[in-house]
Amino acid sequence: MNNARLALIILSITAAANYFSMTSATGISAEPLDFPEKFETGIASYYSYECAKSPMANGKPFDPEKRTCASWFYDFGTTLSVLSLDTGRSTRVVVTDRGPNKRLVKKGRVIDLSKRAFEDICDLEKGLTRVEITVIPAAE
Repeated sequence: MNNARLALIILSITAAANYFSMTSATGISAEPLDFPEKFETGIASYYSYECAKSPMANGKPFDPEKRTCASWFYDFGTTLSVLSLDTGRSTRVVVTDRGPNKRLVKKGRVIDLSKRAFEDICDLEKGLTRVEITVIPAAE
């Protein structure tokens, strides 16, 4: 990946963090926005090797082969079921990062999945898929 693209990704993440005015030890908040337990629908995308090993909002390095996601709307560590309304396939992911970019959220993008999680529900070539997201309650 070229340096300009990497800089654009970093700038987008920083802008999104500033937009939501939330902070944490890593500079990006662990606090979710007010949002219902279940989305009606929304759009999911994925991020992959361009961000590999870069620190996520939770401070850990991103691994595109793990089933994780970026969301502004859920606490870190929350397990979500993500169902593609286009394919009928689903996957489970853990919230480890913040995103999508604020301008994309305004257009209906509700979650960024890791490459591995996106592959579970849709062909990578599509790039986007309509989804329904449900919180999986923690085992007590």
